[in-house]
Amino acid sequence: MQYDDFITHSIDLYMGKPKSGKTIIAGSYPKPLLYVSVGNDGGGRVLKTVYPKDVAEGLIKVKNLRNDPAIGGKINKTSIEKLAELLAELRKPGADKFETIVVDTIGSLQDDYKAYLEFSKGGKALSQQEWGDVAKMVLHSKDNMKRFSEEQHVKMVWVTHTNEMEVYETSGLNKEIRIIPDLTIKSGVKYMKDASNIFYCCRKSVHGERGVKTVKFLTYVGPHPLMDTGTRDMALKVGDFVEDFTYDKWQKLIASGELQAANLVSMEQDAEIKNKNAANDGKKE
Repeated sequence: MQYDDFITHSIDLYMGKPKSGKTIIAGSYPKPLLYVSVGNDGGGRVLKTVYPKDVAEGLIKVKNLRNDPAIGGKINKTSIEKLAELLAELRKPGADKFETIVVDTIGSLQDDYKAYLEFSKGGKALSQQEWGDVAKMVLHSKDNMKRFSEEQHVKMVWVTHTNEMEVYETSGLNKEIRIIPDLTIKSGVKYMKDASNIFYCCRKSVHGERGVKTVKFLTYVGPHPLMDTGTRDMALKVGDFVEDFTYDKWQKLIASGELQAANLVSMEQDAEIKNKNAANDGKKE
């Protein structure tokens, strides 16, 4: 009997607010890399600025996908359909080969298809059934990218913005805020299910040298009670924030089996430091 590989697809999902460092991390993944910009929110400019040598040498290429402009009252192709065509082209013999394909953002795939349906019905809001059509297209695109990763042995990187959602615990007694991908809830859950690793990117204050407080780009790695982050490539019971995260840094953390957590400044610590400084200033007077 022939047995299968333990690892089928390789998909990392990065979520976070705009300008939180997601695209820069995605650009650190193995080359050659194809950056698929959906909706064109300026991510290509970020990569060209941060990785000019890789861009100049052709190790990072970009493909901008957006809905076709309306001609004669009709939108011919949407960004979701263009992504399917792109992956079909890359499956052909002799096509360019990439180690990594980044899709930034998956939420824009949903937004573009929603905009297409709204335009098709004269700008009217979508019905529940039409929202179901959006979800079908978004999930079909997910399955297509997953199959591509399996067939071509390519790392897929999904980038998404986030929403905050107020939910109840199973007891129904307490509310909590959860940070979720910028997709419909059911679609977002299915994207997270297929991701090998899910990271949250943000900016926070950290203690630098001599206790000086600075703002750093941080990535949350591992399980968190209010975010559906987690990893299948590293066994962690508790997650933490890691400073200046990159693909290479992630591989080193996997090899070492432990996180190198950032020295965060908590609100309580900040207040305590301010109180101490105020007390010391009072003594000097």
